[in-house]
Amino acid sequence: MSAKFMHPSVTARNTAPAEAPDGDAGGRGVYAIDWRAARLARRACCCPAKPAVIVVMPPTATRPHPTELLLCGHHYRVSRHALDLAGATVLDLLGRPVVGDLWSARAAA
Repeated sequence: MSAKFMHPSVTARNTAPAEAPDGDAGGRGVYAIDWRAARLARRACCCPAKPAVIVVMPPTATRPHPTELLLCGHHYRVSRHALDLAGATVLDLLGRPVVGDLWSARAAA
């Protein structure tokens, strides 16, 4: 796979800490997310579909840093419960926190 299709966090391109467009991702801190690259990504981390959300997984004992994932709508929907249990922060591609169903959050915005 060509590096141009990989998420910037994998290729170490454009990974300087950046605030979410709304200031600080709903009061949950500042994440090192390249928002422009996330919005322009052609595929999610989970499958060839276009990303719908950015999931920030919190640090763990074996991974001492937060990790972001680009998930498509389907994989976000089927993983919501596990992501909630893991304490993940879910943001839409505009940097707004997503709570519950992604599509109801977009409709309310």
